[in-house]
Amino acid sequence: MENKTFGSRLLERRKQLKLSQSALAKLVKVSHVTISQWERDETQPAGKRLFALSSGLQCSPTWLLYGDDDQVPGEPIPRQEKELSEEQQELLGLFDALPDSDREGFLNELRARVEMNNQRFEELLKVRKRASKK
Repeated sequence: MENKTFGSRLLERRKQLKLSQSALAKLVKVSHVTISQWERDETQPAGKRLFALSSGLQCSPTWLLYGDDDQVPGEPIPRQEKELSEEQQELLGLFDALPDSDREGFLNELRARVEMNNQRFEELLKVRKRASKK
């Protein structure tokens, strides 16, 4: 792959998906100015924002950050036709079967796991950045 930057990969993928900066900003829950700053390589997202961005762009966080050839995103999935996987349907069914009193606790456990995974990912990114500087 060419020596593209994070911002150029972001811009290229956003255009491939035919998303405006505002539309992507809504998906990621940031301002369009933030998307613009990312595309100009003024700043980079971390943690939750990086995962939200990769989800919105239908690609891996690794590809966005480093452009790894083995993580190149495929063809866009039309958003209006995107259906829930069997696992997602099962998860929703199980969640709906819980009594209201247990739902909040379950959500809190999931949020804690996601946060823990985000922290691990950030630590791995720091290690990788340090290693790439050597």
